[in-house]
Amino acid sequence: MTSPPNLLNDDGTASMATAFLMSHHAFRRDLGCFARALGRLTPSDSGQLEALRQEWRWFRGALHGHHEMEDTRVFPHVRGQHPELAAAVDRLSAEHQRIDPLLLRGDQAFGESFDVSAARTVVTELTALLDEHLAFEEAQVVPNLRGAKEFPAPGSDEEAAMFAQGFAWSSQGVAPAVLERLNDMLPAKLKERLPAARAEFAERWRRVWQSEPVTTSTTSIPAG
Repeated sequence: MTSPPNLLNDDGTASMATAFLMSHHAFRRDLGCFARALGRLTPSDSGQLEALRQEWRWFRGALHGHHEMEDTRVFPHVRGQHPELAAAVDRLSAEHQRIDPLLLRGDQAFGESFDVSAARTVVTELTALLDEHLAFEEAQVVPNLRGAKEFPAPGSDEEAAMFAQGFAWSSQGVAPAVLERLNDMLPAKLKERLPAARAEFAERWRRVWQSEPVTTSTTSIPAG
């Protein structure tokens, strides 16, 4: 089995690959959390049901947005710079189309008439699809992002707040040493918003998952 890629470059610096891999880490992390929470859930847990319903909406929005950004920005750039990866990019885009119907099924399962059994099935199938998809992307595409070591400056305060929320989400569970290097590449407007965004997300984590995360991951696979 191939070892998961490190979040940091070989020289210990962060790059756009770090940001991408942290998102992958977070998708895997959250699916594991959903699986564990749904496994112990009972119909009488109304508060937890509502928390999971809201968290699904956030998760599916993050995953769909990540794929949309790849399809419209990252993949065209990779295809232009590395024509030899055209077949890999085509495969990844096609897999996005396979994942979308699962997200719609998840919307139904986590909807007002919360279907715990259907939600468990969706999470299991989505985990299997993403495990293969993310591993292939990490092998084929992510290495070509290692040289990009500046995160683009947000165009507005609203965009800075959005990016801060995204990084707060993807930071949870990642080793502090990795986050220190990530800060090195972030613009000031974004970096100054991160502490508050991370504190807010940590509170949301405790409310939804009713646990404390393990903050030791240095690869795209969650630790613990």
